[in-house]
Amino acid sequence: MKKLFIILSAASFFAISCNNKSTEKTPTEDSTKIVSNQFGIKFENLSPMLVADVANQVKEGKEFNGVMEGKIVDVCQKAGCWANLELPDGKTMKVKFRDAKGEEYGIDINSVGKTIAVHGVGYMDTISVAMLKHYAEDAKASKEELDAITEPKISAVFKADGAILK
Repeated sequence: MKKLFIILSAASFFAISCNNKSTEKTPTEDSTKIVSNQFGIKFENLSPMLVADVANQVKEGKEFNGVMEGKIVDVCQKAGCWANLELPDGKTMKVKFRDAKGEEYGIDINSVGKTIAVHGVGYMDTISVAMLKHYAEDAKASKEELDAITEPKISAVFKADGAILK
């Protein structure tokens, strides 16, 4: 009986010591945060056109439907709802992020310098003074820069229903 007591005591000791888990939590990423490089609708980035080629096409009066790719030089710092993509002549092409229902969505506001592929439609548009000032405010323009905006601008723009940051 004494041997049985010793064996059961030893077994209990080992069982208890093996089940002790550390109460310290190791730092982990917030599981509620979804990390993704894709925004809006999902699409395949198979053969994108360069932003310069799309800009040239729409300036000739031809609407573009498909995937375009370029380098981001500016992003809306409030919501990521628009981005300017670099053109070879130092100018930019504005991309507005709208889903299939026309509702705004945003990309990462820290994406300046990254390459982006966008799916949607490119076209020529007249941008009102109010909208130009709104974009300038989003980009944190000074009062002097805002006051200098006095006329609407006709420009090539792209409405993206999906985007992939690279």
